[in-house]
Amino acid sequence: MCSNPHTMKKLLNKTKNIYFYLVSGTFLLLAGCDMDPKFQDVVPDYTYSIIRSFMADGQTAEIDHTNAVITVTLPAGSDLSAVVVEMNLPDGASVDPSSGSTVDFTNGPVIFTVSNNGVDRPYTASVGAFGEPTIMMFSIGENQGTIDHENGTIDVTVGSQADITRLVPQFSIPEGTTATPESGVAQNFTNPVKYTIVSNDGFTGKSYFVSVDQVAAPLISGFSVDDIPGIINQAEKEILLLLPAGYDLTAITPTIELPEGQTVSPESGSAQDFSGGPVSYTVTNTEGLTSTYEVTLELGSSQIAFIGDGADINSIMDDDAKAAAEFLQENYPDDFNYIPFADITTEALEEIDVVMLYYLTPLPNLGYSATPDNPLTMLPAELQPGTSQSDALTAWVKDGGHMFIAGDPTPFVHVLGRIPADYSVPPSPGNYQYTEFGCAGPEGCVDMNKPADDIWGLGVKDATTSADRQGHPIFAGLTFHGDGELYLSNSATREARLVWFQQFDNTIEGYTCCGEDGIVLSEETFNAIRFGSLRWIGDGFGIGAMELLPTDGDVPGNYDFNIPTDFQGHIISLENSLIGYEFDPNDTVNDYQGNIELLTTNIIDYLRTL
Repeated sequence: MCSNPHTMKKLLNKTKNIYFYLVSGTFLLLAGCDMDPKFQDVVPDYTYSIIRSFMADGQTAEIDHTNAVITVTLPAGSDLSAVVVEMNLPDGASVDPSSGSTVDFTNGPVIFTVSNNGVDRPYTASVGAFGEPTIMMFSIGENQGTIDHENGTIDVTVGSQADITRLVPQFSIPEGTTATPESGVAQNFTNPVKYTIVSNDGFTGKSYFVSVDQVAAPLISGFSVDDIPGIINQAEKEILLLLPAGYDLTAITPTIELPEGQTVSPESGSAQDFSGGPVSYTVTNTEGLTSTYEVTLELGSSQIAFIGDGADINSIMDDDAKAAAEFLQENYPDDFNYIPFADITTEALEEIDVVMLYYLTPLPNLGYSATPDNPLTMLPAELQPGTSQSDALTAWVKDGGHMFIAGDPTPFVHVLGRIPADYSVPPSPGNYQYTEFGCAGPEGCVDMNKPADDIWGLGVKDATTSADRQGHPIFAGLTFHGDGELYLSNSATREARLVWFQQFDNTIEGYTCCGEDGIVLSEETFNAIRFGSLRWIGDGFGIGAMELLPTDGDVPGNYDFNIPTDFQGHIISLENSLIGYEFDPNDTVNDYQGNIELLTTNIIDYLRTL
């Protein structure tokens, strides 16, 4: 005999229909107890926990049982602070607040919870007055908004997998009013969206600002050992950490940073054996979703070099270059090297993994300049084409060395041959010349008395990139504002150079500025990653930062094979100083100096672990 009551109930229900199946000639095969499905149905049975009807001050409400939503509009001028509600329920059911009670709806929707046979179901009831400009109920999918009528705000939380740029809200307004935008229209909630409700008489209206908060996806935001940070590749869910020689990889105790409420297994602070290769860490977010990261630890050193015009760091003439060199020396004391321009040789670079080349010279004016006929005058004599120093650096990059270039010397990509250009002839396909030469004189541009709310930065946005670039390791731990703005400078005095690639209309065949197709084509032409443009630009105009990838392996089909295919190293270039990458704030305060420093260490750490 079947001992499962659930199964017995199913068998009895089926028995009632045996006669029908016999008449129709159908053979009914009843499964035995051992054939029961091995699962437990956890979906609540709301059959007897419903509100059959709902009246507010005698007005019959509309009930959406699928979403458990109740809406009703009362006559104009009704007192919403004392509404008498009456409900019809199934036998044995109860509701809180109870039927016949007086309820205050002035603060927005009220939850009515029906209970029966141990099953509870909440209904969201919204009551408004005819012609009163208000939002009675606001939701995105299954997520109900919290409405603050007094301050005109609505807050909604959505899941981590939602596309916050294309959310479709549903909301209720009283009869006799209209809303702009309308309910059911997709909106981009990266920033708060304004909804305006106006009475049909046109005399009264109210605006609400709707803000959407998104549950954090399962994420490792930081991974370190003894304060030595790992490089996190969020796109590939990989973490690489380089430790000095002498560490025992069989007993490493990492510190792991997660968004609030998330968990990770193995836990942060628990010793793990990394000697046999990568260790998997699984993160679970508040929704129960998981992501697994592969963490690799390696022993050894990775040498960094800053190259400059002084015989030593103290004698570097540019304040920004000197500040950057001192920063690297302080943060990488065991791996830092300084090499004067004059001393760059194949032997000097032999043990170096990453080279940083940076200076910004409107202040002090060191005589560097650029013209449409020759941007290479932004470079010192030692780094001109054909010098022994330039040849040594070119051979070193081709052999797998990695460069980080920023500020005035970005035209060095031409000297390396990684983006070839001949400025003695007009631009043409394959002759990739810069297209703007703003603030290119020796004095550059110096903006003084800038207000603190005039912020320079990098725009890493959907519209300025071909893919999600915010997850690139160089942006680990940095906060983006709005639709992808990375703030870098709000100092009162700023130096500016605008020698950069605005577009490639005359130099890449088939290229059209400034949509995604143009972004993709330029990336494929150079085998590069475009990180974005200036923070206030909202399309594919201008390259503010890019990574030039190796060319010695697979390259895209649109690659320009006139560019040498023997570069094994990566080059990251910050192309326009208006992104705000200025290491010394000129005796003023930059509230985002920490972002400059973190971006710098991210770039160095990313390159040194490739």
